[in-house]
Amino acid sequence: MRFLRTRWILAALCLLASIWLMKAAFKMAGMGAAGPVILSMVSFVTVVLLIAPETAYWLAEQIAKPFANLFYPSDRFKKPPLSYTLARRYRRELRFEEAVAQYENIIEFHPQERDAYVELLDSARQLGDEDLVEKYTALMHRRFPESGAEQHPPSHPNDHEGS
Repeated sequence: MRFLRTRWILAALCLLASIWLMKAAFKMAGMGAAGPVILSMVSFVTVVLLIAPETAYWLAEQIAKPFANLFYPSDRFKKPPLSYTLARRYRRELRFEEAVAQYENIIEFHPQERDAYVELLDSARQLGDEDLVEKYTALMHRRFPESGAEQHPPSHPNDHEGS
């Protein structure tokens, strides 16, 4: 820790020297300014080398993050975006187990989505899984007490309406 503090103090002094030398170089004319400019640049490079161990990783991360976000999901998002596309496609293809799994994911990350409960219940009925129907009916009534009796899902084009 002591060496770290010493490096940062030395870096600050080198930065001040670099600025002072550059100001002095601006006041000179012709080739006489070359010496202070070169010494100013050497001093600045010294500053960069002194602080590099603490700043290189952070700086590289900041530069790379926008490009990495193009290919990999960002850490900022705590839950996936809401989408019924895959679950409804599985229902149309009569792949009710996969549809139920997708609806359970939607409910896990978006518990306020009433349609997910209704469509999950319909898919569970198609599977004949009465335990799952009871579980999610009870959960739906707890989350949406005003819903009263069970309702069937809204009609979607190409959805399977019976077996």
